[in-house]
Parts: sequence; structure tokens; C-alpha cells
Amino acid sequence: MTNQVSNFFRQIAKDYDLLNDVMSLGVHRIWFKKALKHIPQKDSLKILDLATGTGKFSFEIKKKFKNSRIVGLDNCENMLSIARKQNQKFGNSIEFILGNALDIPFRDNTFDVVTSSFGIRNFELLDKTFQEIHRVLKPKGKFIILEFGKPSNEIFRKIYTIYQKLIIVNLAGLISRNRDAYKYLVTSINSFLYGNELTKFISNTNLFEEVKFFPLSFGIAYIYTGIKKTNCSLP
Repeated sequence: MTNQVSNFFRQIAKDYDLLNDVMSLGVHRIWFKKALKHIPQKDSLKILDLATGTGKFSFEIKKKFKNSRIVGLDNCENMLSIARKQNQKFGNSIEFILGNALDIPFRDNTFDVVTSSFGIRNFELLDKTFQEIHRVLKPKGKFIILEFGKPSNEIFRKIYTIYQKLIIVNLAGLISRNRDAYKYLVTSINSFLYGNELTKFISNTNLFEEVKFFPLSFGIAYIYTGIKKTNCSLP
């Protein structure tokens, strides 16, 4: 994540949760629940939530996997400060730490699951990010990524493009008093790999098997999953 992008997130941290409703048409909570179904349905897991932001997805994980160890990692202290305040409602049971996805501060083979919701597109070096995800996952560990995409239906895609410009950039930018930040968010969504493209990218790293994607809400968002290969070596 570049310094400029990091600054954007610092500036909009206090409005981020409210404005996520605007960006996702209000259905990101439903997407969270669908993503949770892809986590192995057993407790006492070790789960790392990358780009955790204000911790919303981490909290959803904790509600379902109460006895699991959950760590939220983010490089924006402003976001983590909000997450830690909310964490008090959960008995401070989630560990929120400052860190970078390009250099995850944990040993090899630590986590059963690595998740990320709406953050993967902001990472500077995508291949390096997946190398790090692979490194910290246990053998046969799983990643679950939730990310925005583009609707597959051409008509709906045009409608959503208009919505992005009128509502996300203009309205959200007005509410947050930071139009540039939301302009960046829309640009990052539209320029990022999605669907088959991202699945192919991940598969080509040769680090994961059973790489799949699942479109949500006509393709406004996608869930991506994959299993760590154990018979490969990092470049």
C-alpha cells in the first residue's frame, strides 16, 4: 500500500463503517455471512484477518467461532484504534496489531485460515502478498478473500458504474469531506483483477490448489478461496 493510499484510509477511518454501507449497496453484511461459510466449520482455529481495518469482519468471525484465536492485521493505526474500542464488547478477545501484509509478523505455518475483506486490492505487490499468505498458513490451510468486482451483466454493470460515480464518489465523498479518497476507492475497484482473472493469477503463483471464486450480488463482489500447497517452494 502506497503512502498516499495509507493517508486516504487514515483520513476516512471514522466514517469508514458507515460509508461501507453506501459502497456495498448495504449488503456487505450478507456477504460477510456467505464468506464465513467457507471457513472450516470447527472451532479452536487460528485465523488471521489481513487488512482488517476497523475489524468488522474479524468480529463477525468471532461471533461464529467463539473459541478460535483471531488476529486482525492492518497498517493503519487510525482504523485499528476504532477496532480496539469495539473489541471491548468482545472482552478484548481479538488481537489487533499494526503490520504489513508484505511482511506478516508471524512464523511459518501459524494459521489455519487467512481472511481478507475488501483489502486485497490495496496491496502493492499482489504476488508477494500471496507468498506471505502461503508462508503463514499451516499445511492445507485455507484463504478466504472477499473483494469488490464488476457485475457480469452488461446492463447492471452500467447501472453500477453510474452508482459508483453519483453515490460512492460524490455522496460518500461529501459525507467524509474527502472526495479524493472515495474516487481512489472506486478506481481501485474498477482496475483490480476479479473473477476468472484473479483466480488465474492466484493459481499461477503455484502456491495454492482448489482455487475458486464465487460471485455475489450479480458480481458486485466475489469470494475467493484456495488451499495451501505443501509440495511447492517459494521463489
